[in-house]
Amino acid sequence: MKKMNSVLISVLTIIIFSYNGYAESVVTEGLVSYWTFDRQDIADNTVKDVWGKNDGTIVGDPKVVAGAVNDALEFDGLDDYVNLTNLGDFGNQMGSATFEVWIKPSFKKGDLTLFKVVDVDCMGWGLQFNVTLEPITILDNVVIADRIFSYLQYEIAKGCISTISVGSARILDGKWHHIVYAHEPYVDAAGRERSRKMIHIDGRRSPFGGPIVSEAVFLPFLEPIYLGAENNRGSAENFFHGLIDEVRIYNRPLTIDEVLQNFEIGLAVEPAQKLPTVWGALKMRL
Repeated sequence: MKKMNSVLISVLTIIIFSYNGYAESVVTEGLVSYWTFDRQDIADNTVKDVWGKNDGTIVGDPKVVAGAVNDALEFDGLDDYVNLTNLGDFGNQMGSATFEVWIKPSFKKGDLTLFKVVDVDCMGWGLQFNVTLEPITILDNVVIADRIFSYLQYEIAKGCISTISVGSARILDGKWHHIVYAHEPYVDAAGRERSRKMIHIDGRRSPFGGPIVSEAVFLPFLEPIYLGAENNRGSAENFFHGLIDEVRIYNRPLTIDEVLQNFEIGLAVEPAQKLPTVWGALKMRL
């Protein structure tokens, strides 16, 4: 067995370094789950979590197509989504987190939900896009910008409050975009518990994150995460129309440098660009 492992390691080492020296890996510290959406990681209606133990279940009939990195899933905006469960009770443990994804949305009137969890009493965690609002005016110029809604729920005096942040960015343009949505609790100089939301688009920090001025702590969500749809108390709604690829969830906020590292890896076009991550996973399992 040890001899076989040694041979496998040697072969993989040769393969990895033969692709123009490409050996950079995605960030793995704090990584909870990673769904590549590559054809080889999908069997029937199961999407393999190549890092953790949270395999997803396909609902509807999303197609495997060419993606930002190898393959991706194409969602029809009607009834397609992937049930990621509650990620081994991740929602009940989440203090800070990062949701990372490559998306190529198609225009669709109404809301396009990347993911959104709604519990019995209030909203849990999510990102939605909307292109039906009126154009906005910036410096006397009328600008048609896509809206991004980010959601988090908090507990205040044993109650529940949902916070919604709204920003504008041109992402529904038929191109691939790298989205990173991070949440981080912190204590301010006065000793008050607060939280900040950070959104990065294509490697750049967007201005509509920032701190939430509220003394609150994150309230866990119990419903499963539906990738490509809103989970409204168990009912799938407001489906995503377009392509989704390279989904990763971390149990901590990524730094600016780490966001750029993952973004630049996603920009690579070599066919073996995921090998370094697979290599890291193999080393852990051999």
